[in-house]
Amino acid sequence: MEIKSQKDVFERLFAAMNKGYMAAKAQADRQRAMGKHDYNIFTLFYKFSDEVNLHSNFIASLLDPNGDHYKGDLFLKLFLETCGIDDFSIDTSRATVFKEFKHIDIYISDGKKHIILENKVYAKDQPTQIARYIEAIKKEGAEDEDIYVLYLHPDGELPKGDSLGGYKLNQDNTKLEKEGSSINFKVISYDKEILEWIDRCKNEVSNITDLNVFLSQYKDVIEMIYDRYKRIDEMETANLVEIFKENYTAVSEIANNYQETRKKIIDEFFEKLSEKLKKVYNENCYKIGGEKIASNKYCQPIKIESTNWDLFNFAIEFMGANLTNPIMGFVKKDKTIDLSKIDNTKKADDFWIKSEKICVDICEEIVEENFDEFLLSKIKGFIDTNDKEISNLNQN
Repeated sequence: MEIKSQKDVFERLFAAMNKGYMAAKAQADRQRAMGKHDYNIFTLFYKFSDEVNLHSNFIASLLDPNGDHYKGDLFLKLFLETCGIDDFSIDTSRATVFKEFKHIDIYISDGKKHIILENKVYAKDQPTQIARYIEAIKKEGAEDEDIYVLYLHPDGELPKGDSLGGYKLNQDNTKLEKEGSSINFKVISYDKEILEWIDRCKNEVSNITDLNVFLSQYKDVIEMIYDRYKRIDEMETANLVEIFKENYTAVSEIANNYQETRKKIIDEFFEKLSEKLKKVYNENCYKIGGEKIASNKYCQPIKIESTNWDLFNFAIEFMGANLTNPIMGFVKKDKTIDLSKIDNTKKADDFWIKSEKICVDICEEIVEENFDEFLLSKIKGFIDTNDKEISNLNQN
């Protein structure tokens, strides 16, 4: 009797949700008939969080005075003004924009003045990263006063200390200082400077339909970063709240089992991924760790050991509670290993020598098609890139 009653409750809930969905769909159909859509050329080819292929490429293409937009240095001037650095006196008419120049995301130079733009969406800062970029530009002959570092972060956060490689931020965070060296510095965000810049660009090309469409679609991508983008066919929150209120018991039952269900989905995913990894990496050299996935931090769903790596294993672990914020990278095999003896940017009790963020909620990614193949490729690329360096690391 109890089972039947619970079944009836869930049936009523899903019937109500279906009714709400159909109402939302009807409204969406009306909007589509008016010419509105969710088609986005950027997310058709790349994930909305793709720093290099999507964001850096598009931003650089707009900034480039020689770009195919044929607007000369217009967009670059607007960018400098929006970021409040137009007094840096870079000659925009002579400026060249480079992507991945000496690993710098976007590098702008007129031959005398130099702007380093470090772009972060989800990736973590790398040790001494910004310091290395500054030194690379200095080797090209640049003086301190002619270098400007822009740090682009979704939340306007400052870079991590170890990425500065000995440089320190001054009191008002406008300079990077080290041993008499002083470099111009500023943090900008997608939500403020980039959105404002895109709007200013749109206003300048309002009569050019195709370019305006691209700018509008890129604005939508930025809204996706902040989880603010609303699809046409999304149910209105108000409607959803009313349905939940009317079916509170069933909704509570779903909510109470939510984390356990996520755990099972993630556990099953990593079991299958482990089997695929075993086919990629010879089992005589590698093995997959079998630690049980739990809801606490630092659980280790995958570990790869190799005789090539004396001090480290490859691992994927969750850094956030409830199986969120998974990262991958090389971790020390033994707690007693002192990473500061290997890398002077590390502390003795640091765990990771190399790491990279995968996503925020992996469960959300898992339910999408082909995420296992995407992650498998990402793991292989990370290991291939770092294998030789990790193999050569030794503790003194």
